[in-house]
Amino acid sequence: MHVRPKLRTISIAAAVVTTVLGTSFVNADMISEAAKIGANAGAMDYCEKRIAKGDDKSKYKLLSLSTYKEFDDLDSSDKTKALVYKKAAEDGDYLGDPLDEGRCDSLRKMLFLKYN
Repeated sequence: MHVRPKLRTISIAAAVVTTVLGTSFVNADMISEAAKIGANAGAMDYCEKRIAKGDDKSKYKLLSLSTYKEFDDLDSSDKTKALVYKKAAEDGDYLGDPLDEGRCDSLRKMLFLKYN
């Protein structure tokens, strides 16, 4: 069975969390607010550095700062959970989906509405 390298990060992290905390925790956490915050912070960093061009770079930079602040404001237990998803998104995997130009643009628009 071939696992895409970017999905391997989440698979390994989920296996570690499952081993330590139990399966029900992982299933509930897969869509938790902390997971979304971490994924958004990582995605904006990825999109800013690897996808954005021209004027869009400043848009992604502002959203990267906003999402990172929200990530940084999490309490320590939520931040630990969010970090798994942040790191995966920084590697181009947003909650199991690859980050490409279209996905980055969609996230940018959604997060612009959230923070403005």
